[in-house]
Amino acid sequence: MHILISDDGLFYHDLLVPALRQRAIRVTQAKSIRETYAQLAKGVFPDVILLDVDFSRSGEGSFAGLRAARDIREKFPEIGLLVWSQHNELRIALEVISIGQQGGRVGYVLKDKLEDVPQLLNYASTVQAGGISIDAELHGFSSRGGKLTPMQRKVVELISQGFTNKAIAAKLGMSVGAVEKHISAIRIAYGLPSAEDDPAVNIRVLIVLEYLSDTTSRSDPDPDEPNPDEPDAD
Repeated sequence: MHILISDDGLFYHDLLVPALRQRAIRVTQAKSIRETYAQLAKGVFPDVILLDVDFSRSGEGSFAGLRAARDIREKFPEIGLLVWSQHNELRIALEVISIGQQGGRVGYVLKDKLEDVPQLLNYASTVQAGGISIDAELHGFSSRGGKLTPMQRKVVELISQGFTNKAIAAKLGMSVGAVEKHISAIRIAYGLPSAEDDPAVNIRVLIVLEYLSDTTSRSDPDPDEPNPDEPDAD
């Protein structure tokens, strides 16, 4: 894997570069948005850009990374974008995920919640493979999904963390077919098109976008009570 670290904090370069290279990761460094574009102009083509939100140290602005992420996606759609930040805000995650509506390959990670380099590489691998990945520790994340049943919310939360249908099935103790039924029910609940209706959009990204916008405003039903809205496990 080739990662371009785009961050104006020297500490993160000093910390990450040797640790990544020890794991046979090719690393390119950029300490400003300008340097990031210069690297891309030179023909550097990483699998994933680890892109900070805040470039105030370099004088480019507190949210320059978000503007750069949208621009880079338009110009280099094949490059994965793993945005990381100290801003624990849902609105930033929404902006990041919206960038991936037509291809995925986006993620939002909280710097102070990262446990180690392997966890960061898991995020990067998910993004590189075309998935999406949102830090589960994001403030307010657990209060989303008011239109969904408790099980449907669990499914979306796992989708947002980059798990495949097979992995979700294993985690929740159900069949892959049951997971697919839940996803179909979630799509219908949010009024989203099917992949057949609009093959250009990434349905998993749209589901996560709707989930992040959908505030819980009711009490959860008793988990021990059967829910007629939930599909049966196969």
